[in-house]
Amino acid sequence: MATLPILIAGAGIGGLTAAIALARRGIPVAIAEKRTRFDEAGAGIQVSPNAGRVLESLDLGLALRRAAIRPEALAIGHWRGGKPLLAMPFAPPVEGATPSRSLKRADLHQLLLDSARTLPNIRWIIGRGLVDAHETEEGVTVTLGSESGGTETVEAMALIGADGLWSRARALLGDAGEPGFTGWEAWRSLIPADELPEALRRPAVALHLGAARHAVHYPVSGGKDINLVLIRAAREARPGWSREGEASQLTEIARKAGPSLRDLIERAPNWRIWSLYDRAPARMAKGRIALLGDAAHPILPFLAQGAALAIEDAAVLAHELATRLGSEGTASVPAALAAYAKARGERAARVQQASRKNGEAYHLGRPWSFARDFAMRRMGPDGMRKRHAWIYDWRAPG
Repeated sequence: MATLPILIAGAGIGGLTAAIALARRGIPVAIAEKRTRFDEAGAGIQVSPNAGRVLESLDLGLALRRAAIRPEALAIGHWRGGKPLLAMPFAPPVEGATPSRSLKRADLHQLLLDSARTLPNIRWIIGRGLVDAHETEEGVTVTLGSESGGTETVEAMALIGADGLWSRARALLGDAGEPGFTGWEAWRSLIPADELPEALRRPAVALHLGAARHAVHYPVSGGKDINLVLIRAAREARPGWSREGEASQLTEIARKAGPSLRDLIERAPNWRIWSLYDRAPARMAKGRIALLGDAAHPILPFLAQGAALAIEDAAVLAHELATRLGSEGTASVPAALAAYAKARGERAARVQQASRKNGEAYHLGRPWSFARDFAMRRMGPDGMRKRHAWIYDWRAPG
């Protein structure tokens, strides 16, 4: 009898990374994606070394280097006036070391998609989203549905829910609650670099801290664009995944920004707005069903680790499944998924909490921001690096 595939629900960054990692280990995969077009949104993304090492291990290092910029430093300053607070140079180039990188989210998604399409043991089921799943003695019977109401049944060795924040797979594991709106929203825009003064085109990540707001910007598209993200408080969530933003709504906070940040905000040609949601980490596996990335542990963007955690998940998932399947056969799948959940749960929860705390620190108003600024200056660049070394030094098993 033919070996059943691992069915991955969702072809985002985490789902594609998992598919590639499994397929390269000889495990058949089926990817079900409800979208019929891959127009990955989100503007820019930062790929820190913990995620970069995984991508390099999948032979994606060259494609990543071609698509990405390597920032030279993190520059932290104040929203008002733009006064510098701290500059932390990133590690200089060292042969064999994996740096931090920045690129367009769509470019990262595309290089994963290109890689997955070259692997013959990946089957594509496009235009079908996860509807239901039932475990059997030897696998999982998965029902997929289209927007028109049609359904398709697929037999799989296991189901991996990489279907994002509003995960259907998570509901199938018993958590049908909805994510909670955090009171924050993200405004994102891409600004052509050739329209900006040289100081704003530097290959650096710039962070501007303010009361109940912050902004971050860095180069993408090989330096051709600057990705600008502005986080601000919001009274209520906006409908839909994202929507267009009216620049006029930013007039007041732009007026209070320092000159360089104000210049960037005013030059932004268009805006997309994302309401930010949060929810507690889920049980990551039960039987032959497991969760990956935002489906399991959505993370606020205050450490730039959302995609990185999903990429880490994919590496650990593939390792556990390949190890157990190779020695114990398909009956070991529940044990492999349980080992994956055990390996990932504590770290994911820790990063999720660290990101929340980072956001709280970013958005402090006076007088509390004085204490934050003093602590950051006292910590210095070396202290800042050591503070988050446990995140960036992570390495996949195997």
